[in-house]
Amino acid sequence: MYEENRTPLPRGDMAAVFAKILAEMQHAVSADTTPVSPETVVQSSHQANLQRFGLIARRLLLPGSRIEGVSHLEELHRRAAVGESCLLCLLHRSNLDVPTLYTLLADQGQEGVFQRIIWVAGRKLTEDSLATRVMVECFHRVFVTPRSWLTDDHTPQELHDAHLLNMAAQRAIVNLRHAGWIFGLFPSGTRIRPGDEKTACAIEETDTYVKSFQHLLLGHIRGCTLPVSHDWQLTHETPRLDEVVYTFGPVLATKDWRAAAARRYPGLSQRAASAAAMMADIQALAPAVE
Repeated sequence: MYEENRTPLPRGDMAAVFAKILAEMQHAVSADTTPVSPETVVQSSHQANLQRFGLIARRLLLPGSRIEGVSHLEELHRRAAVGESCLLCLLHRSNLDVPTLYTLLADQGQEGVFQRIIWVAGRKLTEDSLATRVMVECFHRVFVTPRSWLTDDHTPQELHDAHLLNMAAQRAIVNLRHAGWIFGLFPSGTRIRPGDEKTACAIEETDTYVKSFQHLLLGHIRGCTLPVSHDWQLTHETPRLDEVVYTFGPVLATKDWRAAAARRYPGLSQRAASAAAMMADIQALAPAVE
């Protein structure tokens, strides 16, 4: 599969290489974007743009791109379908991590699994640029105010509203976690940036999510079709062809996993131990380079 993608890409950034598709995506959302508020903290996927984003992700995949351990993701999906609470934690390499997962699942007839994932998304994704807003609106999402946003300068009213948004997000997760949904989370809270070790670490807030779910699935990504640039905007990053492999481990009982994490890191708090164990266990899933 993806043999046709061996043809080199045109030179340029995303805005140049995929100008037509990105213009269609931006036009499609210009009139029907829903503002983020406590009343709209959970938002549904823009399905037409999801298909368009999939075209971009698919064009960048080289032969050998695949999902390993897909049976574990299917098991998580089955558990969610019967009302068990399920959390997916995935390594974060690029702005194309989610659409590439969608593409790989859809290409093997398992789009339905992807369609039952609600991604935990930082509100900044809708505030920074039109391009990132268009991107995040392709997926089912629940919005939160990240810790990094709270450390910036804001008025008392803005901080109050931010806390209201997080409270609404927590209620939404509690209400939906037993309703057939999987929640997707990037434990690092940001994309991994070469040379910045902090971006390869899970944030301690991850444990707050983990302990709220019965089951945990960890996922690693090898390969990257949109390396991180110094510019935040998706359109200014330069795409490349690559073999991308998603690897999922077995479904874990979160209660047992957290207890094991505490034993592995006895000098750390539970939150810190869970964060350390999270990234260690995700990295342990990395497939051997052939």
